[in-house]
Amino acid sequence: VFRHEQNLTKKEAVEDRIHKYIDKAMTFWSFPVLCMAQLDINALRLKKYVKKSYSKEDQIAVICRGDLAAYVGIKAFSAFPNSRVLYDNRGLAYEESVMSHEGNLIHKINREAKRKALNYAKSHCDMYNFVTNAMREYFLDQYQYHPKIPFTIIPTLYRAEQGTDGAFQKIADRENYKSGDFVVSYVGSTAAWQSTQKIIELVRTIAERYQKVRFFILSNGTIPDLETLPEEMKNRIILKSVPHREMKYYLRMTNIGIVIRDNNIVNHVAAPTKIAEYLTNGVSILYSGDIGILADLKSKTDGSQMICIDADPEWLFKINPAACPEKKIDSVIVDYFDMDKRQLETYEMITRAFASAKVR
Repeated sequence: VFRHEQNLTKKEAVEDRIHKYIDKAMTFWSFPVLCMAQLDINALRLKKYVKKSYSKEDQIAVICRGDLAAYVGIKAFSAFPNSRVLYDNRGLAYEESVMSHEGNLIHKINREAKRKALNYAKSHCDMYNFVTNAMREYFLDQYQYHPKIPFTIIPTLYRAEQGTDGAFQKIADRENYKSGDFVVSYVGSTAAWQSTQKIIELVRTIAERYQKVRFFILSNGTIPDLETLPEEMKNRIILKSVPHREMKYYLRMTNIGIVIRDNNIVNHVAAPTKIAEYLTNGVSILYSGDIGILADLKSKTDGSQMICIDADPEWLFKINPAACPEKKIDSVIVDYFDMDKRQLETYEMITRAFASAKVR
């Protein structure tokens, strides 16, 4: 691990956290990357360490999270013929930087380093991970990734926690929830890009049609647009911040979960954690936007738990409490997000890679 920014001087603290999960770790200080020379120096530092830790006869799986890590890992292990490098690509680092910090000079310089590292890593790694098939297609088209290099699709990995009946009942009583209540929930940020105005208009539309539907808005932010709703509707809404340990119980009370995303390339290839949380708890989702993971899930299921506001003229009818099917947990979806089952595919890919020549 290369430490920078807030962890620059916290070597011991960072390694203590890592040692909860693995037996041995080494971390190096590193300033935020503004030029390729920094990456080359980091690769030399890592190479010096690995030469003392491994022999050239060792089979070494080098798993690199992101473009900068892949560049450093490939360079550092270049002298080890039995190493195989996995470029674990979890997002669009360059495009996300443009969206968030387009006019910032420091971020612009950093983006160029990311772009150069990506273009090197894509052709010198032995395997790829992507979070969605849409992400792989984007990288093949936009950055000319090699179509024959082995890959796996590993989305956000999540396993629903059931909790205890006693704890559930305590929270249900606190929220005045009764068995048979129908709840629509929004879980997530209230940042501007989350389209809070659209969320409130959606709540208004549902509340006008169905007089007994309740709403949970579980967020650490505020939503001024709530004040535009009639008092009767506001009385059916709970807006609060919920500790993560309690979220499973609120999802247990939820029938429909809301996901609102803008139509942009970052969302087109994404696998948001909230979708995994909803679906693995048996909560159907009402969504807007082009979200990559949903295309993958619909290819494996009948899609009945994923209702699109934009494309389905019957969406409001489909969430009718009187007609909506009972909550169900789809084992196919649970398996898709299961860490053990999905990462086994990556482990098997790595094992096969040692039977083939290194890419470069």
